Amino acid sequence: MKNNLLMRKHGKTFYWASFFLDKSKMQAIYSIYSFCRKIDDMVDEAQTPDIAKKRLLIFMEAWKTCKSHPVINLLSDIPKENWPNQKLVKNFLNGQISDIKFSTFKSEKSLIIYCYQVAGTVGLMVCDIFGVKDKKMRYFAIDLGIAMQLVNISRDIYEDSLRNRVYLPESLIGKYSAKEIANPDIETAKKIDKARKKIIKLANIYFDSASRAIDHLPKGASLAVKLASALYQRIGYQLMNAQYVHNEKRCYVSNFCKLLITLGIITKYLTSLKEEMKLHNENLHKFIRNLPDAHF
Repeated sequence: MKNNLLMRKHGKTFYWASFFLDKSKMQAIYSIYSFCRKIDDMVDEAQTPDIAKKRLLIFMEAWKTCKSHPVINLLSDIPKENWPNQKLVKNFLNGQISDIKFSTFKSEKSLIIYCYQVAGTVGLMVCDIFGVKDKKMRYFAIDLGIAMQLVNISRDIYEDSLRNRVYLPESLIGKYSAKEIANPDIETAKKIDKARKKIIKLANIYFDSASRAIDHLPKGASLAVKLASALYQRIGYQLMNAQYVHNEKRCYVSNFCKLLITLGIITKYLTSLKEEMKLHNENLHKFIRNLPDAHF
């Protein structure tokens, strides 16, 4: 129940899409979401970097030694064989560690690696819940995770700057401090807007790649993932059509819009024939080829 409430509060898009899953898969997805969310909160809610680091170290030790821990206990409803594997958790934690000792990304490469760590890994964890072992399918799961994280970054520019983080790569925007991003002058705001639009366009490339495989997921999972992807992509479109402004409110998809998108997805799902899965573009993984399950 706690996992359900956490996702309902913080992961509204995934919560909406989860209703197309059977009860056991739904609960498993809630558990994975809560597991990752709580690890993320260890960092974001810590008053100092040292406290965040200490919390992560305690968790890491418990995970390695299979000891009890409040965050690990969130997985108790999932069969052990479907728990996230060590490599995925390690990479997910690497993303959290980089947030503790944060330094602005120099290039698109740093951005994509980070997106893999904090979201591509989650896509792979979800694959394990659905029993997806085909390595080609897992390439596309990474792409969907990266696409969604790119949208998150585009949406949360102001919120992140208040945490002293700037995820916009210097190659896109130049060198700016978090304070300058939080309180931009007119020219800086224009640069932020331009960089955000480029990141959303990049996200759409990864969304389009992921869409090639969604129909080939197990029944039920396909519809839920297709809907979650469409709703996230909608957030990106709304951001593209809005000018960046100082301390803007978080962009979200209204319930009415969600309903329209859901009806459209269901109709298309029921009336369209499954197409043969296209080959994955290995160039999308050029920066992450050495990481688990990436296309190399």
